[in-house]
Formats: sequence, structure tokens, C-alpha cells
Amino acid sequence: MKASNIFAYAELSKFSEGLDCDDCRSALLKLHAYFHVIPSTMFSEQLAQEWEAICATVARYGPLFDDDGRVIVNSVKNTISQMQKSECFDLVRQIRQLRDKVAAEF
Repeated sequence: MKASNIFAYAELSKFSEGLDCDDCRSALLKLHAYFHVIPSTMFSEQLAQEWEAICATVARYGPLFDDDGRVIVNSVKNTISQMQKSECFDLVRQIRQLRDKVAAEF
């Protein structure tokens, strides 16, 4: 089994350090680009599935469109905006746990 790439660990570390549990929705919205920047191919096979599940969770509501059909808010930002505080808190916990699992592979 291949180990996760150091890039995944570095980016997840930066991501999780910026996540504030007290205002987790706001922090997730501010750092939402990390869900697009970190590809699942940078993880080991097992952890790639966890990352993909996290990414699917934060994109479940899809993008927000204007009246002309143009995307005005991407799917991640739109979904996080609609999540309950408890869901955001759980998401932060999952991201930090994934970071710890990636670190354990090294």
C-alpha cells in the first residue's frame, strides 16, 4: 500500500490549523478552496476514500445559480453556508482526524 504524499499532510495541516471550532462555519467558508486544492490521489488508498467522502459531504447541495444559469456560488461554499453548526464542527473534527491519520503514515 502506498503512503500518502507529504503534500497532502502539509496542506491538511495548514487547512486544519486555520479552522476555528468556535466559529467553524466561518472558518470553513474562508478556507473552502482547500477542498479543491488537495486531490484524493495524494492520499493512500484508504485515506483517499475518507477525503473523497468529506469532499462529497461539502458539495452535496451543488452550486448556486443566478437567473441566467451562471454559477454565482460554488458547490462547496453553497453547502457549507447551509450546514448546521454541529455539522460544521463534525467536519472540522473529520479533517483533523484525517490529518492525524496521514501523519501516522510517515
